Amino acid sequence: MELDIYQKECKEKSVGGMTESGISIKGNTSEIHSESVGSIPTFRTFDNLSVKLISCKDGKKYIIEHHYSHGCHNAPSPIYGLFQFDDLIGVLAFATPCSENVRASIFGKEYVNNVIELHRLHILDGTPKNIESWFISRCLKMIQCDKPRIKAVVSFADSTVGHKGIIYQATNAYFYGMSPKSTFYIDTENRLHHPRQCGKNISVQMALDMGWKPVKRNSKYRYFWLIGNKNEKRKYFNLIKVAILPYPKVI
Repeated sequence: MELDIYQKECKEKSVGGMTESGISIKGNTSEIHSESVGSIPTFRTFDNLSVKLISCKDGKKYIIEHHYSHGCHNAPSPIYGLFQFDDLIGVLAFATPCSENVRASIFGKEYVNNVIELHRLHILDGTPKNIESWFISRCLKMIQCDKPRIKAVVSFADSTVGHKGIIYQATNAYFYGMSPKSTFYIDTENRLHHPRQCGKNISVQMALDMGWKPVKRNSKYRYFWLIGNKNEKRKYFNLIKVAILPYPKVI
């Protein structure tokens, strides 16, 4: 389905008060796939790929199994699946940031409910080049319909695992600097946890009492996107509180 068709249908559904699109976006190229890597066929185009809203249960299961953190927000929403035919080969999960200061930093405290986080992103190997940016761009379009109040999406590229946010740059995200270094925790199932859980800060002693191991994490590269039509983006661009900076160099 072409993006402009999706946006038209999204607008029509929004008028009726619906909050979930129920619509999938598909690739629109015409070449066929060429080879296989393991059990996942490698495609040179996006012909047989689609993006659909999936359940929290299915999204979290995929993330815990495949993402390097092996962990996830308690209630991410919405979650979109990347499908190759009927096979789930990628997930992008949005969630409320753990820190309200993160949400308030973009437009101010009065707009915290208009900001959400791109919380987890993972795609299996063997998919087309540039698939990450393709997937992100479609999810950003779909969230306009599924969460119409959202006007900015923040995300963080974890330098501890070598990420700089190159795929975010490819989708024209704004870069707004580095986060401070911090201490996270790894639980007994090797899952990584943010130091703030359910609105409370987790001290080192509290973590140790739960059997969690403190781990030092490097600074993260901070990015955000504006969501909405041209007029909405213009309005919210003028409300931005953070300094927009040049992209970090790729080494």
